[in-house]
Amino acid sequence: MNGKLAFNPPQLTQYMDACWIENFFSSEEIKQILSTFEASEKSDAEVAHERSNQPELRKSTVTFIQPDDEHHAPLIHKLAQLAIQINQQRYGFDLSGIYEPLQIAQYSVEDFFDWHTDFSNGLASNRKLSLSVQLSDSYEYEGGHLQFQINQNQVNAPKSAGTVVI
Repeated sequence: MNGKLAFNPPQLTQYMDACWIENFFSSEEIKQILSTFEASEKSDAEVAHERSNQPELRKSTVTFIQPDDEHHAPLIHKLAQLAIQINQQRYGFDLSGIYEPLQIAQYSVEDFFDWHTDFSNGLASNRKLSLSVQLSDSYEYEGGHLQFQINQNQVNAPKSAGTVVI
């Protein structure tokens, strides 16, 4: 595994936290992902539990990579292996695979995703881990913090390209 684990506290039950690995994806892998976004059909982002556009909660443009996409198999496999390893080290969930398409989101000026959880009704009720990959370097934009509310503390994830946040 490339990169370094930001922090590695012991596994705690009934506790939600986040971790990240910086430089997990190389600049070549990031270019591949970004070229997929550019070449793909895009749509307005939807809110998972309702599968509807809700611009008061989320505003961005998205496209998807299907889990069985052969062209992206090495990237999907690399991300899946990381999810398995982090889950074994920290969470201990019963994971059975990546079934949802991977989402590539682009946030333009004034786009956002408000406070939310990645768990809800319907299809999203099966989610146990969410992974986000930073595809841009922090100097390329303003704002855009991926934040976590852990108890009374807001934690900002790193914004360096190639970082995976779990």
